[in-house]
Amino acid sequence: MYIAKLTGVFPKGVKGFDPIPGIEAPTETREFPSEEAAKAWLLGDGLHYFRWPIYSVDILGPDGQQVWRAYHSSNDILKNKNEVWWHKADPGRAELEKLKAERRRAIAEGRIPREELSLHEQFVLDNPTWRGPFFAWVPTSTVDQGLVWLKNFWVHFTGLRYVDKIWCPGPNE
Repeated sequence: MYIAKLTGVFPKGVKGFDPIPGIEAPTETREFPSEEAAKAWLLGDGLHYFRWPIYSVDILGPDGQQVWRAYHSSNDILKNKNEVWWHKADPGRAELEKLKAERRRAIAEGRIPREELSLHEQFVLDNPTWRGPFFAWVPTSTVDQGLVWLKNFWVHFTGLRYVDKIWCPGPNE
């Protein structure tokens, strides 16, 4: 028997989809006589009636070994399922994303005066190679001060984390 497994995620901030205590991720499994039948259910009815946004789908063989796996980011059917889910859960999401993208374009083109920008938007404009500041709620490894906790840190475009940006300035600074 082949086992088909759907693994979802608990979306943050969506009413009615709060995490279930003691369960890390919502899952659903079924047994099938063949790999093809398992795959057809996973990408068909199983996916259609699954209540949560999807993270991955798996097929385990008769010996318990993984035969096939697809992630939400690597499979168009799974991507579409998540888009449909989010559209139903938050219908204004697409419009809000368009407004945010238009504002980012306007800032980049200089159509919005600096006085009207938030502090974060001013920082991004002044430091294009840096992301942050982020607050280290958990121990975070940085290049210049090692492991930091309960401090601000910045992430350089290379992915390296620094507490002091001056320690390693970017090419435009």
